[in-house]
Amino acid sequence: MNKRSIASIAIVAAAALALSGCSSDSGSEADSGAAASGELSAVNVINGPLRDQALFDAAAPGMEKIKADGAKIQNIQGEVSSPAQWKTNLESVSGGDWDVVITGTSQMHDILDQAAPKYPDQKFITYDDVVEQPNVASIIYKQNEGSYLAGVLAAEVTLNTDKFPLATGSKKLGLVGGMDIPIINDFVVGFEKGVEAVDPSIEVLVSYVGDFADANKGFDQATAMYKQGADVVFQVAGGAGQGVFKAAKDHNRYAIGVDANQNAIQEGHILASMLKNIGESLYTAVKASEAGTLKYGETTEYGLANNGVSLVFEDNGNIVPQDIQDSVKAYAQKVIDGEIKVPTTM
Repeated sequence: MNKRSIASIAIVAAAALALSGCSSDSGSEADSGAAASGELSAVNVINGPLRDQALFDAAAPGMEKIKADGAKIQNIQGEVSSPAQWKTNLESVSGGDWDVVITGTSQMHDILDQAAPKYPDQKFITYDDVVEQPNVASIIYKQNEGSYLAGVLAAEVTLNTDKFPLATGSKKLGLVGGMDIPIINDFVVGFEKGVEAVDPSIEVLVSYVGDFADANKGFDQATAMYKQGADVVFQVAGGAGQGVFKAAKDHNRYAIGVDANQNAIQEGHILASMLKNIGESLYTAVKASEAGTLKYGETTEYGLANNGVSLVFEDNGNIVPQDIQDSVKAYAQKVIDGEIKVPTTM
């Protein structure tokens, strides 16, 4: 089994770089609400800012695709550490003016769980979380499967220094998580299992920032891992993961991104990104709601088999040789075929 070093960090105040609440991501007529009467309308309530280069940006293309179909949309952004504001923003759009209210992440769970019964006629879609209410359709992703592939890749890197010149062959890897919660630990168990599939003797270091915003702590924790010899650090820490990427560059090692394609952020240092196809899943759900086929009160799951998660190599400066990419794809096919069962905490 892989060795695991877990450092739980107390939750800290988030950085004050977020945009203010109730702000739209653009000034277009559709975003401001000036759409023709009778057209579909969907609002996305975000517990943080757009341009996070992570989860929220992964959802944005879905909203734009909904808009391109002629719908009225709006993205309401919030401060990264203000649950009271998130609650106000959600309830402000739940009175029936919007056909569908979208929100996501486990940080919004309690807020939506309390709001849904208060607004029984409002249709809600939540992503990356499950809220069991009759007017909420939940979308979740098999991050354990995508993280399994990240573990396979990271293991190949530390074992093949001839192909990865920044690797030392230490047989040590790291994972920096946002918080010690089930959804983040689903990444952890998947990553560890992928590493183990390649070489059970590789050590995996794990730590938690304590939130999803403190990039300085993300930097410090990744730095500690690189100093311990980690050749690759997988970040699953939202905005805090930007610190991991900076540490990878500063220490001339490798990192793996998450949620969106983050490969170009520190070119030459980010091997791949474990993508959640949030935008497409939201578009599919909203169109199904418009057609009356979306089942509210139920959960839709996206994994490797239905292109809900993947490991993407594009825009990484061609630092992963094709034979390693092919090896990762072979493992992915085994998961899709059911030959490999990836453990989960969900």
